[in-house]
Amino acid sequence: MMLLRGVFALLFGLLLAAAAPAHADEAYPARPLRIVVPYPPGAITDALCRIVATELGKVVGQTIIVENKPGGGTVIGTQAVKNSPADGYTVLLQLGALVSNVYSLKQPGYALEDFTPISMLGQSAYVLIISSKYPFQTLQELIAYGKAHPGELNYSLTGGGGAQAVIGSKMKRATGIEWTDINYKGGAEATQAVMSGNVHFSLPTQGAPLIHVNPDKLRLVAVTSEKRLEFLPEVPTFKELGYPSIVDQTWFGLFVRSQVPSPVIDRLKSAMAEVMKSETMQAHLKTLRISPYEGALEDVPAKMQRELAEFTEEAKKLGIEPQ
Repeated sequence: MMLLRGVFALLFGLLLAAAAPAHADEAYPARPLRIVVPYPPGAITDALCRIVATELGKVVGQTIIVENKPGGGTVIGTQAVKNSPADGYTVLLQLGALVSNVYSLKQPGYALEDFTPISMLGQSAYVLIISSKYPFQTLQELIAYGKAHPGELNYSLTGGGGAQAVIGSKMKRATGIEWTDINYKGGAEATQAVMSGNVHFSLPTQGAPLIHVNPDKLRLVAVTSEKRLEFLPEVPTFKELGYPSIVDQTWFGLFVRSQVPSPVIDRLKSAMAEVMKSETMQAHLKTLRISPYEGALEDVPAKMQRELAEFTEEAKKLGIEPQ
């Protein structure tokens, strides 16, 4: 009899343990969430993350903590999420660097399959900016100066051998000029270097810091989108200027570890869908000059794999080796 009671107690305990995750999923989120942004404070990604945190917090009824973890070409923050518990309480806000780093870094510390997208927040082209402290103020003038002064120009970028390096290499190949790459931790620093005149030019994303530009410090010269941007209608595309190979865009997305339970992932997707539909969120995106994402969430994993294949092919063609 004692043995039977022990067996029943053991079985009852196992049943309770098996049922616990389901109850935990149903209660999710039961405590504050954390969104890791692998970029420094002051960048457009940081501003976007704080808006998302506020709006998502309203929907799920919890505080959302924003944690900046810059460095390593965004790898430090990305790895922090990959190594976090797979419970849905740690979320990653990333750009296309999530894809490009898989090739551009010898040891990125993660694979694309490690993450599942829960929302695509928008997309952005790159904008060629030139310091107003130099005599060249158009793309053609920049090219002419570069050819007349070989090796003198420099270009600020983030992420080492990432997307900005590939776009820069495309521009080198298309225009026939050379320059020196100067790496910065974040986009805000890279843009500030151009404004101060320490660097001649750069190709940051189309974010809000570029909209209200002081012409005494910075000129917006060309965009990498297929057509002119709604937010910068006066700025021509590279394609218009005779360089159709310089076309590219990046995206902004939220991700969790792929091992997070499906009910939790579904809850986050549902909550973010509600956030993205709100007039408040759409107004914030317009203020940040982030364009709507073109595509479906369920297609993102396949899209990322295609982007990785295309990026790898282009990087190899341009002679960009993993660092």
